[in-house]
Amino acid sequence: MTLPMKKTTFLVAFALCLLFPAFAFATLLTADTTWQGEVTVNEDVIVPSGISLTLKPGTVVRIIPADTTKTDPEYISPLTEITVRGTLKVEGTRTFPVKFSSPGEAKNASWAGLIVDGGRAFLSGCSIDNAETALHVIEGTATVDGCKINGNRYGVSAIGPKSSVVLKSTTVADNDFGVYAFSGARIVQHNSTIGNNRKKDFHAADLQQPAAQIPLSTTKDLPVSRIYQDEVLLGSTIWQGHIIVKGIIRVPEGARLAILPGTVIEFSRRDSNGDGIGENGLMIQGSILAKGSAKEPIIFRSAEKGRSDTDWDAINIMGSDGVQNLIEYCQIEGAYRGLHFHFSNVAVTHSVLKGNYRAIQFQESLVVLHGNRLYENKSGIQGRNSTIDMSGNLISSNYIGGNFFRCNLQVRQNEFIGNRRDGLRLREGVTVMEENLIDGNRFGLMVADTFSGRFNRNVVSNNAETGLSLKNSDNIELFGNFVANNGLNGMNLQETRAEIKGNQIAANGERGLGLLSFTGTLTGNSFMGNGLWAIDQEGTNDVEAPDNWWGTDEPARVIFDRRNHPSRGRIISDNPLTQPVPFVWPLASVATPTVWQGEIIANRRLQIPTASTLTLLAGTKVLFAEGSGMTVNGKIVARGEKGREVIFTSAGKKLPGTWDEVLLEHANGSVISHAVFEYAQWGLHSHFTKLSLADSIFRNNNGGMRFRSGPVSIKRCLFRDNSIGIRSYRGNGSIEASDITRNETGVFVREKGSGLKINGSNLFDNTGYNVRIGDFNDENVDAAGNWWGEGIPANTIFDGRNEPGIGVVIFEPFLSKRVKTGNIVQ
Repeated sequence: MTLPMKKTTFLVAFALCLLFPAFAFATLLTADTTWQGEVTVNEDVIVPSGISLTLKPGTVVRIIPADTTKTDPEYISPLTEITVRGTLKVEGTRTFPVKFSSPGEAKNASWAGLIVDGGRAFLSGCSIDNAETALHVIEGTATVDGCKINGNRYGVSAIGPKSSVVLKSTTVADNDFGVYAFSGARIVQHNSTIGNNRKKDFHAADLQQPAAQIPLSTTKDLPVSRIYQDEVLLGSTIWQGHIIVKGIIRVPEGARLAILPGTVIEFSRRDSNGDGIGENGLMIQGSILAKGSAKEPIIFRSAEKGRSDTDWDAINIMGSDGVQNLIEYCQIEGAYRGLHFHFSNVAVTHSVLKGNYRAIQFQESLVVLHGNRLYENKSGIQGRNSTIDMSGNLISSNYIGGNFFRCNLQVRQNEFIGNRRDGLRLREGVTVMEENLIDGNRFGLMVADTFSGRFNRNVVSNNAETGLSLKNSDNIELFGNFVANNGLNGMNLQETRAEIKGNQIAANGERGLGLLSFTGTLTGNSFMGNGLWAIDQEGTNDVEAPDNWWGTDEPARVIFDRRNHPSRGRIISDNPLTQPVPFVWPLASVATPTVWQGEIIANRRLQIPTASTLTLLAGTKVLFAEGSGMTVNGKIVARGEKGREVIFTSAGKKLPGTWDEVLLEHANGSVISHAVFEYAQWGLHSHFTKLSLADSIFRNNNGGMRFRSGPVSIKRCLFRDNSIGIRSYRGNGSIEASDITRNETGVFVREKGSGLKINGSNLFDNTGYNVRIGDFNDENVDAAGNWWGEGIPANTIFDGRNEPGIGVVIFEPFLSKRVKTGNIVQ
């Protein structure tokens, strides 16, 4: 049988097709349904909550492939899908199995697969093939008993701590990828076979968990100003206070709705057709000016006590392109589509959209998106056939981050973090994408069928599978990107022509760069520490790759090509570089856990925010431009090795004070060992931080290190040729087995010195004083058991003996010969 479409759905669909030819049909089951015999699925099937779909033994389900441009939020994939939010029961047997497949030539990814989206699936005696993901579980449960899952791109995928898949006597084989589990999803196997999948049998990873977001405003209890039913607002209308909407408010062409700061608009739930989606909302054909403020945002939300993400419809803006509609400092939550606009001119700035089914959707529009936060929506943003200026937005913790089709995009300084599927997906169109962070998603940046694009100076890191993927794309620039620590591949390129220069491609789980039919320029990049291969050449054509750094003297060790398999093309790696290409960090911050190696240039003051950790591997060199520095509110872990120190130095002049400092502010748990700080104003500045510092050198700085509070542990360090070696201000710390020499002042104890202990160290040949007590320090300093050079220790100390009223340095007993610290003093 071919699935029927409800008459009401057909009429609506027909009307929409006249306006939007790309509209996709779907069958929404409204009652418990049974399939048997042969079933042809030529449109999406949705099993909603409370409804069950049962497949009897011997049923054959033939899914007609369709790669559409459908845009409704309830769809997970552009391919034909069977989505289960209720219950799916497949009752196949060995004798009469149930089969899901697409007709014609066998090809994986012909259809989307079975998507258990918060529902339940019980699959027995069935086979699933030719799907993008045979079984994809999103915060749902599935029991799979006696099934065969083969010939798909992915066999089984589950995501989220509420997801559970039990595989009993089931075979997952001959797919590209076998079983994948993300973010705490539970996979249980009993007598099952997972093997012979072409690329990987099993993979588990946690997606990035961004810092908790703070809404613009908490709940406001305001007296109700006005209650609206279905109404039309003519002329100019102003809303303020507390507005209740129990219908659809229409603002016709020529009319305007202005909403004042602090206004709360609440929509009651009305679902007249029983599809689970609220219908009340705004329909703007004139214009809307919703201009809140940081202190008094405008709130759009559900009026229901138990709020859900489909309680109300949307702020719809249709055909309003005469003036720019403004949504500023607004908070929109609990909607089916928070903002929805066609053929309109809209600016959305400094707003929060959270807990919606889809936060923003538009097409054929002129759009400005600046400084917004879109999080915890099923879908963050989807746009098509539009011109978009997108800057300074945070798109995080959604299932799908951003998805754009045939758009002219300017995407700068945004963050796409921790989205459960795509961080950002682009198809066709023209894109300029610069200085963005794409981190901790399942897939980072996915680009397909694009004829022009510049993707420069972005950070693509910590994505669970692939960082950046380009397919069937031409005229592409990839310059100065940091592509690192992605779970499987840093970059995948298929049927693509591009210039790839000056990128750092490092520490990706399996491949730095996977190539399948690539032409273009591949030069001046640094490949370092990728798990299996720097480049895996799966295509047949030869690729020129001169003047790259391969992390080894022999590029062939990290390249898989014809030398490994005769069916593949060659990677021609002429003139390999002898050291990494200096890489300019493209962002103003290191906002997520990040690993640096090679040479990193900081051309501005970098911020490492709370909850982020910057790890520097042995041999890393950080070069600071004049006046730049680093502020660490999270944590820094710099563990060098003897002979492969982590170096913090100047990118320009080799003079004290050329760059500023590395400042630790409440950066507890930071560890620095085998490091070198040189040519800074202050090499290291620690405030209220528990810090372990060992085996490090501070030289040629105005100040080597200063700290307040602590505790700070300094062991086996060398401070030399600085104006001040160490300065303690109300410090709690210890200095052990260290050399402090050839500075003007070795140790300056500014105030409250009783928390500082200096023991087992060498303090000598400092031109002013080995230790100087500050004028406001009225406490004594424990400095017993040190070597003070050849003279009398008291002569090298400025304390209460020189200026009555300040503390004294207790240096007795002192050592008669130098302590062996292991430092080399030149």
